[in-house]
Amino acid sequence: MTEVPVNDGLAAESAGELPAGTGEGVAAVEPATPGAILRRAREARGLSIADVVQVIRFSTHQIEALERDDYASLPGATSVRGLVRNYARLLKLDAAPLLAQLDPAVPVAETDVRPPTDMGAAEQPTIGGRVPSRLVAVAIATLLLAMGAYWFATLPDDSRLDGLWRGAGPAAPAPAGVAAPAAVAVVQPSPAVVAESPPPAGEATTVPPHAGLRVEFDDRSWIEVRDATQKVVFVGEYPAGTLQNVEGKAPFQLWIGRASAVRVFMGERSIDLKPHTREEVARFSLE
Repeated sequence: MTEVPVNDGLAAESAGELPAGTGEGVAAVEPATPGAILRRAREARGLSIADVVQVIRFSTHQIEALERDDYASLPGATSVRGLVRNYARLLKLDAAPLLAQLDPAVPVAETDVRPPTDMGAAEQPTIGGRVPSRLVAVAIATLLLAMGAYWFATLPDDSRLDGLWRGAGPAAPAPAGVAAPAAVAVVQPSPAVVAESPPPAGEATTVPPHAGLRVEFDDRSWIEVRDATQKVVFVGEYPAGTLQNVEGKAPFQLWIGRASAVRVFMGERSIDLKPHTREEVARFSLE
């Protein structure tokens, strides 16, 4: 029987061997961009994009854009960083390397984020905030009285007497041969001003509640607030003890990290953040 020679190339292909330089059968190298890293971590945990949306409260479009590294479709540098931070926290990843990779692609504009001075230290209160308003009023009243007394003391004698006796009517003439008594200046006592003593050391001074939105930080946390015009009116990361009155037109849209360390007030009403919080991130609207 005549043997038919076997083609070496087909034999090699059937055995799974490919000639050098052929790209087939070689696994493609996955990119190491923030979106690709987050996508692979999500898939490794068996989570769908819908599962992620239910937890971190971003839209499906935003999650898909981030996994494609399509930052132009996302609303601003601050929102992109917040999305990456929360996505990484959900997947138990360290967010710092991912945020560092975002700097060249999504730079933070100076007008976009306004961190507190001195690396998040709370701003020093003004003099009006440190001194009770009643003490300020007493000091002003005392100053006015002192200025009035100085002005009165510098008037000529005739002018002072004329001012004191004006409206009292003409004095009765003294009898002949009897010296007229010296005029006695009668000055009406000024109303007494009682200064309130300052509160004892350690006792908190009562501060009138702000009529609008007020935020208090019990521990370091970050926040972003937009008003009715979608303008960012308050944003940044703040330490414990920070109190901030937020100006703007309601309704407000709030996005708060570490929501358990933040208290929000609308006038005198305290806002409960628990119903709006998922994975320590609160996102809600407030009128």
